[in-house]
This record gives sequence, structure tokens and C-alpha cells, in this order.
Amino acid sequence: MPSKKKRLDATVAFIQRRWGSAAISKGKPVQPTADVPHIPTGFTSLDKALVGIGGIPRSRLTEITAEKTAGMTTLALKVIANAQAERDMAAYLDLGAIFDPDYASRCGVNLSKLLLVRPQTVQEALEITHSLIGSRGVGVLIFDSVTHLLADPTNVQFLSAALNKMLPTLAKSPCAPIFLTSLPTPLVDFTLPHTTVRLLFEKERWLNKGRDIRGYEARVSVQKNKLGTAGRSAKISIIFNGTVRGDAT
Repeated sequence: MPSKKKRLDATVAFIQRRWGSAAISKGKPVQPTADVPHIPTGFTSLDKALVGIGGIPRSRLTEITAEKTAGMTTLALKVIANAQAERDMAAYLDLGAIFDPDYASRCGVNLSKLLLVRPQTVQEALEITHSLIGSRGVGVLIFDSVTHLLADPTNVQFLSAALNKMLPTLAKSPCAPIFLTSLPTPLVDFTLPHTTVRLLFEKERWLNKGRDIRGYEARVSVQKNKLGTAGRSAKISIIFNGTVRGDAT
């Protein structure tokens, strides 16, 4: 009696003869992460969930979405710290004027290697972003946040056009721009165009030690990944212990 493998091989061959080789085939292995220039997130489980990349990709757009206080900014600051560890300069566009240098420092950010930008208008913010990416001297750029643009629906078309113009410049730059979007957005169905990676950050529970809060646990879902497999998720914990420390769980 033919083995299971032989029967399956014969069935696959029949299907390909009948409907063409494109109708059924074996999945192709994901490219090694070393092939994609990237910055580690600082969370091993999240880097593994970013299949085909291993972290935040350089030369491509990344979006992180979350409800306020869910940990999105902490993740962005940890990426900055990792980029600086690789001797990169970083830039932080603070549209809401809410950047906290003390908290950033406790997340491991070297403030002397951080450009803090506080633009007055949407146009100024996007033009500065384009210029910094084009300089090829910034390794990571945080745009905090897209939500401030969405307060005026007319900005959405302007944002899309600006990002479209920015893509050729970004392709030649080592920068990893990360756009933060707080939920819910003024436009509920809005998604940032032209992104390669989109992450959803959801706080799941507080971590207590006695009556004190020592941190929190969150889940990060990979909603979009053009360089690998989407749909993966990672559970991480962020601990407050003098410094802000992240551990994979």
C-alpha cells in the first residue's frame, strides 16, 4: 500500500496538472531576520513575533496604536534606547508637548543624543520629519502623535500625500520612523497609509507587590507585517523599579 507521503505527493501532482502549479504549493520559508535592517524592541517575545524582521524595520514606516497609558510611549522610548546603544541619534516629535524627560531617562534614553522637536503646525511637523529622515543622520524618529493631526479631518489627505512623498527619501535612509496613534482616534476607521508594520498595544493587567503597583502586563499584536507574517502577538511586562525595565513574559 502506498505511504501517506506518496499518496499526498500524487494528489498534489494531480491538482497541479489539473489547475496549474499556482493552485497548490508548499509555503516558502521566511527570510532570515538578518536580511532586514532593524532595531530591537528590547522585548524578546515581541522581536520574535515580528517574523521576518526581528524588531522595528529601518527605512520603512511603523505605526503603534494603543489607548492612552497602555504603554505605547514606553515601547517607543525603549526602541530609542536600543537605537542609541547602536550609536544612533534619535529624534522625538512632540506634537502634544507632553514629552517627559525624566521618564525617558528612566527608560534608558540618553537625552544628550536625542533631538526633541516641538513643531507648531502639521505642515512644519511633516517637513521636519522629511528633513531629518533625508539627513541620514537619525536612526529612529518618534512622531507623537498622529492623533493630533486627526482632530482636523482635512489633515488626513495632507498626511497621506506627505508620507507618499517621503517614501523614496526613507528608502535611502537608515531611519526607523515610528508613528504613534492614541485610541480612539477622531476618525475611528483611520489607519496610517504606507506602513510596513502596525502594532496594537493593549494593557491587560497591573502587576502588584502588596499594595504597590510594580508595573503592568500588556499584549502587543502584529496587525500588519509586509516583511513577514502578521497576526502574531507577544505578551510583555514593564516593570517600574527606579528605572523602567521591560521583560518578555
